[in-house]
Amino acid sequence: MKKFLVLLLMVSILFTLSACSRAEEPVVEERARAVKIQEINEGENPVTLSYIGTVSSKDILKYSFKSTGKLGRVFVEKGDKVKKGDKLAQLDMQDLNFQLTASKSRLDTAGLNVKKAKDALNYDKDLFDKMDNLYKEGSISKDKYDQIKLKRDTSMTSYNQAKFQYEAAKTDYEQKLSLVEDATIHASQDGSIVDMTFEEGELVPQGNPVIVVRSKGQIVNVGMAQRDLNKIDIGTKVAVDVDGQRCMGTVTNIAEAPDESTRTYNAEVTVEDKSFRLGSIAKLEFNIGKERGIWIPISVIMSDGEDYVYIVQEDRAFKRIIELGKLYEDRVMVKGVNPGELLVISGMKNLNDGSKINIGE
Repeated sequence: MKKFLVLLLMVSILFTLSACSRAEEPVVEERARAVKIQEINEGENPVTLSYIGTVSSKDILKYSFKSTGKLGRVFVEKGDKVKKGDKLAQLDMQDLNFQLTASKSRLDTAGLNVKKAKDALNYDKDLFDKMDNLYKEGSISKDKYDQIKLKRDTSMTSYNQAKFQYEAAKTDYEQKLSLVEDATIHASQDGSIVDMTFEEGELVPQGNPVIVVRSKGQIVNVGMAQRDLNKIDIGTKVAVDVDGQRCMGTVTNIAEAPDESTRTYNAEVTVEDKSFRLGSIAKLEFNIGKERGIWIPISVIMSDGEDYVYIVQEDRAFKRIIELGKLYEDRVMVKGVNPGELLVISGMKNLNDGSKINIGE
């Protein structure tokens, strides 16, 4: 009996201690998470097509001489940048200048011969006109008249021959002058020297390239899929990005037929106000119009296998599964949320579905 009373007393003490412990246990309140929100609205943003292209020169110009000759001087070196009108190369001018001088002398002589022949013709024509009147009056014989007429006709022939010789001399002089002028190659546009195929003193055949220049203008070649051809036109604006260097470009040509190996259609995008290394890889964004919808910042989108955002209802944030659409810069068009709803734009990484929130400014 005594043992039973002791056991009962111990149980009573333990029960009392347990009850006190439960009475002193504090109530844990749910902590509100700090977030920032914004109201969802419909908006309009550009729609783009993304492609990868290769930087190329707009023009590769190969300069040559119109006549065969010895290369006298080269005014540039490989890698030099040149401006329109700059001298590039020149033939040996000694022989050409000698030929030009001789041709000019022949032209001057032919000009003097024409003047003499014309003076003689004018004299003989005047004389014939006088003799013709006298002959009609019977004052001179027919034999005298025929002599004067023959002299006039001979002067006419001599004058025509002198004119023919003058025209031939003039043509020869103009040809020699053209050879002298063409003996110096000038840059037809701004660019950079890519190659020089002859050295000073070497014989340069007519029409053989001597200087190769890459024009300053650049293009990006890109293979377009057939499905996208109807979305772009000549004049379509394009954002060009080469290793973080950005500029704008314009579609200036679209191939009519596809490449046989890739089955894509080559489009040329002319680059504006930039110069990239040839062969560089460029990221292209073709601006093909605008589309209206709900566009939200990419940074607010979470993913656990499905893309979702947090929408605020009263003082809590709830997960909302969304469907991603087109992308523009740092925003993406989505489906699954509605205009007027409140979107969590900061603090969403600390949330769970249904978390209590505290909205900050």
